[in-house]
Amino acid sequence: MFRKLLPIFIALILINCGGGGGGDDTGPGPNNDPPVANFSATPLSGSTPLIVNFTSTSTNTTSHDWDFNGDGTLDASGILAQYTYNEAGTYTVSLTATGPNGVDVETKSNYVTVTATPPAALFTGEPTSGTKDLRVEFSNSSVRYNTSLWDFGDGNTSTDENPVHTYTTAGAYDVTLSVVGDGGTDTNVLSSYINVSDVQTPAFVIDSKYTSATSGNSVTINWNILGATGVAAAQAILIWDNTKLTLGNIDDGDFLQGNTDPLLVTETSTDGSTTQLSIYTSSLSSDKPSADGDGTLATINFTVNGASGESISINFDSNTSSQQILDVDGSDITLNQSVNGYIIVE
Repeated sequence: MFRKLLPIFIALILINCGGGGGGDDTGPGPNNDPPVANFSATPLSGSTPLIVNFTSTSTNTTSHDWDFNGDGTLDASGILAQYTYNEAGTYTVSLTATGPNGVDVETKSNYVTVTATPPAALFTGEPTSGTKDLRVEFSNSSVRYNTSLWDFGDGNTSTDENPVHTYTTAGAYDVTLSVVGDGGTDTNVLSSYINVSDVQTPAFVIDSKYTSATSGNSVTINWNILGATGVAAAQAILIWDNTKLTLGNIDDGDFLQGNTDPLLVTETSTDGSTTQLSIYTSSLSSDKPSADGDGTLATINFTVNGASGESISINFDSNTSSQQILDVDGSDITLNQSVNGYIIVE
């Protein structure tokens, strides 16, 4: 038996993918493009201090150098940068982009606009209440201002930075401070800020309550009695810091004219730095200088030892009410008020 053999053909199909011949190479190659500088920022306007965030959108770049104010000086480097503008103005911004194939500069003129922050009018006064004549020291704590105008509410004004004003009439006063700065104006009104009352008579008053002096100067104050008639006797105790004031002469006032009983004066030191002065007189009933009894009981002289800017108090002792008395025929008159004073050392 013969077996028929069938030939087997193997076909080889070669698929040419372009890799074996001389076709074009379409794969990635080196980038020879030059850098292109570009950037954005936010915000582009606002008041001082203005914080601006910058972003470089440059291409083909390896470094990013910033000049934020147009002065030609490098201020920062990096894709992201932040700059604070503290002065009002319009600013030109430049970005220098550097890459393997060169350098490019993008400059945006008048790109950032910065305005001055408006001023804020702020102030305080001390004291804000008391009896006339009330001397008030005002302190201007405003910010971002160049000039100021005060209105004290009693028809008087001032352009001083920190004025001192004396209110001579009882009432409640609005105080207004207006300031002007590079960023505009601002006004602050404090309603009924200063309250001035009349002295509640009968009273002991140091007049003038507020006295300005230079260190080393001699200062004279008057101890007055207000609103008392037919007074037979009066006594008061004054206290002050003897390191800042030195007691000089004590003279009878016009309340004692014709009185045969002079002032009785006793000076004691209550501690190392405080002096206590007791003043007493009697037989005043026929010596009142006016119908309501107003007048000066004693004139007291001091030499100022305090430093410039100090405020030196002279106070009636109020710890024991019996130490300050008015008397008519052996019966005490209720003393309604004691008005202290102080010396401002200039």
